[in-house]
Amino acid sequence: MMAGYYDVRQVCENGHQITGVLRNNPSKSQDYCPTCGAKTLTKCVECGDNIRGYYYHAGLGGAQPTPVPSYCHKCGKPYPWTQKKISTATQIFEEFGGLDEKEKRTIAADINNIARDIPETELSARRLKAIWEKYGPLAYNLIMELATKIAAQILKNP
Repeated sequence: MMAGYYDVRQVCENGHQITGVLRNNPSKSQDYCPTCGAKTLTKCVECGDNIRGYYYHAGLGGAQPTPVPSYCHKCGKPYPWTQKKISTATQIFEEFGGLDEKEKRTIAADINNIARDIPETELSARRLKAIWEKYGPLAYNLIMELATKIAAQILKNP
């Protein structure tokens, strides 16, 4: 029985997908992103494994689209676009948020936690919700951009 496989995805350093079918359609390759001009990647910068693209089901003859991943499936490290979002959100809160000392101690970890689906996500989402209620729409937009589906549900509901 033949197993399915992932094609190779090409994504720019800022997270814009170039193609999810690079192996099966190499003519779609681009050195730089047409959206932002950033260099494109096909491999994890940490471990060198391919960024997973479309999934081909054995015997079904078609490819299933998959979203641009945030973390490497092989080493678990954030891709550059995920790390940039986390760093930018943290920096904006630290520089412009007027955070109190307690918020400053937890903001980086909380932002990291909402970008993943882990046990600490709920607590971090609740802390960040309190911050955005205190600081307004800028905080809300930054947090929701990073949030996993589970964190987004927590953040939307009381």
